[in-house]
Amino acid sequence: MKTKKNITKLICLLFVLINLLLVPSIIYVEAEEKYSEEQLIEKIEGIIDWKKESAGIASDDPLLNNQYLEHAGETVGDWFPIGIGRVGYQDDYNAYLAVINDVVSQRYMREDKLDGTKSTEWHRISLAISAMGGDPTSIGKDENGQPINLIADGTYNRGKTVSLGAQGINGWIWGLIALDSMRYKIPEDAFYSRDDIIKEILQLQLADGGFSFYHNKTDPDITGMALQALAPYYNSEQTYTFQQKATKKTVTKTVRQVVDESIQTLSELQLPEGDFASWETENAESTVQVLVALTALGKDPLNDERFIKNGNNLLDGIMKYQNDDGGFIHSKVYNPDNPTSLPDESNTMASEQVLYSLVALYRYKGDYRTLYDFREEMNEELKAQIASVKKSIDLLPVKVGSNDTKKLEAIFTEYKQIPISERSYVFNYYKLSDAMKTLGISNTSESISQGIGVTESGNGTITPLFDQNIDFASTTLFTAEDIEKVNRLPKEITTKHYVEVVKLIEKLEKAENRSDHQSVLVKLQKKKAEIEQIKKEIESLNNEILDKLYPFANLSIKDKKNVDEIVARYEKLSKDDRKKILSYEDVEKSKTQIDNLIRARMIAIVIGVVVVIVIGSVIWRMRKRKQAKLRQQMMIDED
Repeated sequence: MKTKKNITKLICLLFVLINLLLVPSIIYVEAEEKYSEEQLIEKIEGIIDWKKESAGIASDDPLLNNQYLEHAGETVGDWFPIGIGRVGYQDDYNAYLAVINDVVSQRYMREDKLDGTKSTEWHRISLAISAMGGDPTSIGKDENGQPINLIADGTYNRGKTVSLGAQGINGWIWGLIALDSMRYKIPEDAFYSRDDIIKEILQLQLADGGFSFYHNKTDPDITGMALQALAPYYNSEQTYTFQQKATKKTVTKTVRQVVDESIQTLSELQLPEGDFASWETENAESTVQVLVALTALGKDPLNDERFIKNGNNLLDGIMKYQNDDGGFIHSKVYNPDNPTSLPDESNTMASEQVLYSLVALYRYKGDYRTLYDFREEMNEELKAQIASVKKSIDLLPVKVGSNDTKKLEAIFTEYKQIPISERSYVFNYYKLSDAMKTLGISNTSESISQGIGVTESGNGTITPLFDQNIDFASTTLFTAEDIEKVNRLPKEITTKHYVEVVKLIEKLEKAENRSDHQSVLVKLQKKKAEIEQIKKEIESLNNEILDKLYPFANLSIKDKKNVDEIVARYEKLSKDDRKKILSYEDVEKSKTQIDNLIRARMIAIVIGVVVVIVIGSVIWRMRKRKQAKLRQQMMIDED
């Protein structure tokens, strides 16, 4: 009997031990499967479907349709192309490139080109062009008919017109990201070097370790972006001496030191649900930027212990902002300073940022290039070379001794055989570097900032990550269907047809059978010229409303001529074009107000005239009566 009880206890003990051994592995598997690659794709497609539905686009139609592309070259029109391009989602990439080609050309006719202050206009558009498979170093044409180099004008030569940092730290951050998106070479006579830009970012580090746009306390949003820009230089042994603007102290640091300090600060700021707060508001976008930063640094954003709070990782923190419609909200708290971000309504900015963060994570998990590295994917030989070095580093003992010297030297030699432009992908190199310092082994690494530039020009790479059957090759013939599209264009053209006309021109100019359709090309170019005239008229009207009529409350009768001229010009526009006139309701109200003032004045004048006539008539009658009395009196006196 006692033996049976012992056996039962033993079985129970074994059962408990088995459970203890199995449960952690089950939990781990569940954590891994919680955000599998398939689920990430579902989330990505859900965001794109939400955007289509919110824009009134059929699910089977391209997101980059004519309506959407009216905003190409604007913040709301460029980030979704970056997101879908980096995951290789099937869409009309050539349409975006056709429109942005024309948009950049038109904006370059202005004195300030893309913008007078914000260099990020160049950077965002450059990234979108590369994501669509284009070349931002040769896009559109300037006033001299020469191809425009957005990388040169917006980054390393930006200082020839306006400081790259004129809009603050954002200019330096996104300038460096754009510059490294294809590992562009910088000419010797350029205004800025890579080290110039890196140093500008480093000296803006705050005393608490992070970065911010305005304040002296770390903003997770800006800090995440800064780390994305600095990520390619994390393995650099180069030191930078600079005066830290926040503390006014002169310090000497490597990029790695600054990044590590920022990561520690971000870890301390992460909230219990896995997300972050910016400007005292918990939000999706700040969490997005931290997640993208970790993927750029090769650090696992789902399993890095520094970024797991109460069992919640960064992606848990992002997913709390997802709506049932597939889109994402900015925050769960309404902010009157940001009225477009409602806590119960999916938001474009939040959704597009979550989109590219999921793409960054998908690329990380699939061992692809980082989000903003638009070069061709590594070949298997290079991948194997990097994997070998990483494995050797991982196998190093926690504490190295003198007997490990030869091993470290061999690994370092293997590391140096990797091209400088690819060394940032040896994500665990810092372990090798620290071990070498411990044993006093000389580190002869070349300067990454000096050797990272390998590209002068070229198209960004589109990698269809989840549908390998997608064909991004453009059609080389102008077809009968295209001719039909031209014939359907109305005689009275409007700006509504701008995108369609530009797409057709671009396609025809690149078509192998272009010579067969010269008359069609002439017709399209004439239509485009008409559209440009309408666009100029719209811009002129908007400027005149601002310059001549604003503020509307101060308008008086003397402004009648200006108001009437603007109204007359407005009425000549089509219904579609009228929608692009700003504050026209105020113009109409002002016209009514002025007309009422004139009417009131006319009435007052008429009343005045009547009063004068009546008074004159009364006086005349009184005088006549007086004269009659005088005559009567004189007759009496004579009698």
